[in-house]
Amino acid sequence: MNDQYYIIPAKKPLTGKNVRLPGSKSITNRTLIISCLANGTTLLRNFLLSDDTSYMLHALQEMGHKIDLNETNKECEVTGHGPFRSYDRINNFFIGNAGTAMRFLTSYLSLGEGMFRIDGDSRMRQRPIQDLIDALNQLGCNVRTEHENGNPPVIIKAKGLPGGTCSIVGKNSSQYISSILMSAPYAKSPVTLTTNDAASKPYIDMTVGMMKQFGAKISRSEYRSFEVSPGSYKMVPKYEIEPDASTASYFLAAAAIIGGDVEIGGLTRDSIQGDTNFAGVLEKMGCGVEWKESSIVLRSDRRLHGIDIDMNSIPDMVLTLAVVALFADSPTRIRNVANLRIKESDRIKALSTELKKLGARVNEWDDGLEIFPNILPGEKYHGASIQTYNDHRVAMSFAVAGLRIEGVIIENPSCVSKTFPEFFDTLEEFTSDK
Repeated sequence: MNDQYYIIPAKKPLTGKNVRLPGSKSITNRTLIISCLANGTTLLRNFLLSDDTSYMLHALQEMGHKIDLNETNKECEVTGHGPFRSYDRINNFFIGNAGTAMRFLTSYLSLGEGMFRIDGDSRMRQRPIQDLIDALNQLGCNVRTEHENGNPPVIIKAKGLPGGTCSIVGKNSSQYISSILMSAPYAKSPVTLTTNDAASKPYIDMTVGMMKQFGAKISRSEYRSFEVSPGSYKMVPKYEIEPDASTASYFLAAAAIIGGDVEIGGLTRDSIQGDTNFAGVLEKMGCGVEWKESSIVLRSDRRLHGIDIDMNSIPDMVLTLAVVALFADSPTRIRNVANLRIKESDRIKALSTELKKLGARVNEWDDGLEIFPNILPGEKYHGASIQTYNDHRVAMSFAVAGLRIEGVIIENPSCVSKTFPEFFDTLEEFTSDK
């Protein structure tokens, strides 16, 4: 792909558009970890082919797991055999800027035996992981960062996970909690994890639900305490991965600002992905939402209203919401998402900077921002070259803005390969007159 991508504005409202999207990154990477720990072979269907899932898959293959990927059918056959053990060398793993891989593998490798080092790219080395390390060490592990800054690379001297009780700070990432929970069935004694400030709670629900699907014994007290009994995952012969709800948000948002209707197949009210709740956010802004048996339909007449909303439970949707907010009839205030500053980019700063390039007025706070749509006399949006900070969600969100604003150019568009390599082709087809 070229270094720039010119977004072509939509010419008319959408009519009867139906989109089937690739598999969820969050579910794909969780099933890889859980299936490798289970004894037996699991066929993962609708497997997401992206940079993030490739880093996870290749790391697990390097550990000796038998993983056969059929890219044509988007299927992946995983033969699990429990924790990885190595006795004779330092095992190095590079995972780019794949946050789920860094965090999930840190706990997973602690189950095994040997010396392990996990590293990433320059941005990953700026993303904190000390909260997870502290919790693992409370459980009897020997984990540290290579430098005394609380950021990767991570060094693990593994002799199995003893178990016990740990208290974890969860406000920066729910993935710390999910990481320990997924590995906890293979601890030598029961694991009790407590926290009082978990972010992105639906992702914790996803983890707990998937663990139970694979036979883990886990109990909980809301989001304050989790207890996992020693045991093992049961092999599931076939596991269907849901379409990515985070990716769906861009097409729902496109319909919201262009007008018309769109149907997203494979996402229902029963989805285990919290980001399906973004449809409810758009409903509060004035869209019509219909949940069908195997899909979701959104309809919009483009009359959108600003809202004041706490987005802590679905922070990845903040970027999509911010773009929709440009076209509302009143300001939108987004709150309680301070952890966006330690994602693939400082997403609050990125949003503030790039929205202003388009002519928007933005107030930025430590934990959120307020967007004022151009509704005053003389105010008008204009095209701009959007810096993406190598962040896939910045690229995809501002591409949606370009469907209403002439002259939007996305820099470094290939960064979308992190989760959705075919995004721009799919968006172009989605908004075409054909």
